Amino acid sequence: MAYETYRVEVTRDETRADGAHSIEITAYIDRVPETDAPTRGRLSRAAKGVWNSRLQFTGDFETLAAALAAVTAAHPQAQQIRCYEYTVDDEYPVEVAPLVRSGDKWRPGDSPPHSGRPA
Repeated sequence: MAYETYRVEVTRDETRADGAHSIEITAYIDRVPETDAPTRGRLSRAAKGVWNSRLQFTGDFETLAAALAAVTAAHPQAQQIRCYEYTVDDEYPVEVAPLVRSGDKWRPGDSPPHSGRPA
């Protein structure tokens, strides 16, 4: 049986004066995330600490649709989500095509230039 978890992380960009948010979704495929701090099924405020001071919200979801619904509800202004896959065969997460908002739907954007995956 395949195991999937979609981890959403919302961080604050401390290099910009407006403190813009960046949203990422990592699909953990046939591997369990290293930490289990995020809540399941919803976004919640991340615990503050030395290692995650920029991390604002996080959550784990069973499906991509549930993860996207949570992002849309919490950040309706979001226009792009960076995406990664992290399989049991990978040493590190692999960046894949981002999701971009088109009206009220999320669609795959252009593949990142260094993803190592075909477009």
